[in-house]
Amino acid sequence: MSEYAKISKNSGYAFLSTFFRLFANIILFWIIARFYGKEIFGQFTTAQTFAAMCVLVADFGLDVLLTTEIPRNINNTAVLFRRYFSIKLVLTSIASIGMLLIAVISDFNVQTKYLIIIFSFYASFTTLTNFLYALYKGNEKLQYEAKVSFIINFGALIIILFLIFLQQSIIVLAITFSATRLLGMFIAIYYAYHLVPDLKFKVEFKETKNVLSQVMIFGMFLIFGNLFFQLDTILLAFLKGEESVGIYQAVFRLIVLPLLIPEVIINSLLPTLSRLNSADNAKWQRLSEIFNKFLLIISFPISIVIYLFADIIIGIVYGTAEYSIAIPILRIFAFIVFIRFCFEGNGLILTTSKRQKTRMQIVFIATLFNLILNYFLIPKYGIFGAAYVSLFTNVFVAIAYFIATKKSVGSPIHTMLSLQFVSIILFLLLSSLLLDYLKVGYLGLISILIYFYFVIMFVMTKQEKNYFKELSILKINRNSKQT
Repeated sequence: MSEYAKISKNSGYAFLSTFFRLFANIILFWIIARFYGKEIFGQFTTAQTFAAMCVLVADFGLDVLLTTEIPRNINNTAVLFRRYFSIKLVLTSIASIGMLLIAVISDFNVQTKYLIIIFSFYASFTTLTNFLYALYKGNEKLQYEAKVSFIINFGALIIILFLIFLQQSIIVLAITFSATRLLGMFIAIYYAYHLVPDLKFKVEFKETKNVLSQVMIFGMFLIFGNLFFQLDTILLAFLKGEESVGIYQAVFRLIVLPLLIPEVIINSLLPTLSRLNSADNAKWQRLSEIFNKFLLIISFPISIVIYLFADIIIGIVYGTAEYSIAIPILRIFAFIVFIRFCFEGNGLILTTSKRQKTRMQIVFIATLFNLILNYFLIPKYGIFGAAYVSLFTNVFVAIAYFIATKKSVGSPIHTMLSLQFVSIILFLLLSSLLLDYLKVGYLGLISILIYFYFVIMFVMTKQEKNYFKELSILKINRNSKQT
């Protein structure tokens, strides 16, 4: 199978896997927010946020490390898995115990504490399943992850919708949410043995010292890389209470959907680019530049739509009566979405070129800024302070990534500052503002279609057009063969 075919295939499965997870979670969180109220929603998302932090500690970069190392040593898959699994198990235990301690010593109300305890089990099952996903990705077999993701996420959604119809408590919903993750872990183990028959879940620490420094770099990056984007929610929980968390997370859950796009690209390209960086540096550079430019191009219409129609989005999803204050917060996050689209590709370049230490140092500084600024601004400005701090830290990371990768690949800034692209962006922005003023914003779809037509005609090079055309042909051919 050619490189383009592998990327096309893995992109499809990565999209399905991420879509199943995000779609089910978005529907679930939307229903809880709308029917249980912002206070209970805040309790649920507070516990879930702590669980997300627990997963990060348990992961500690081992998932990304396994994904990048297997393509370079495909014949030693079982050995690499066993080498990292023991560390994974220890970190999972530490993270779960830490989460239980938070439930015991915190000043949260009783129901929030119960939710944190339940989600500690959810976190353990999730992090072990994610480790098996890394095994699939390293072997460029993302179809297994898509299958497991479909079963556990849509299974959870159906069961929980039924429980909500029966008006069950939020505690029952959390237990069900965790139980489906346990089921997913067992299914993931089954597919892991199907992929690597000689796989062993054996605890041994003989080679731990040899990989510890490598694990530390990936682990510290993962912790700080996610913490600077989610630290505001944790601080809001402690400084402003569950209601503020509920409003803030209502917005946060909405922007997760557009961020699905860079996540899918990263999941599908990570193993391929890791292999090409060692085997064919020219091809690695070319693919990196193309997808960096692709993310920049699609970021503008997405961000403009979120900003201009924030009130409509909040009204449809949550209802403006209780969540009206979330509208200006969503507009701030529209800029954050644009910034994250711009720098995610550069982050992937650093990871696949074995410069994870540089990436870790950047996000460490960003997390430090985030903590200091939020500590002073949240007590005074609440969720608005948290949103602006998040915007600032994302801008800082974007600039730092651009500087760190400017000698490796072409910068998207060159595309952004070209006369053709600036003219197309101005057309999109002005036409969208005019349609919004005339109260016919739904016609903005026409402006977006014209935008993409002009981009394809005047911004994309012939090589880039041929590349995406080949990807499309490969997908069509594959689908026709399957049919």
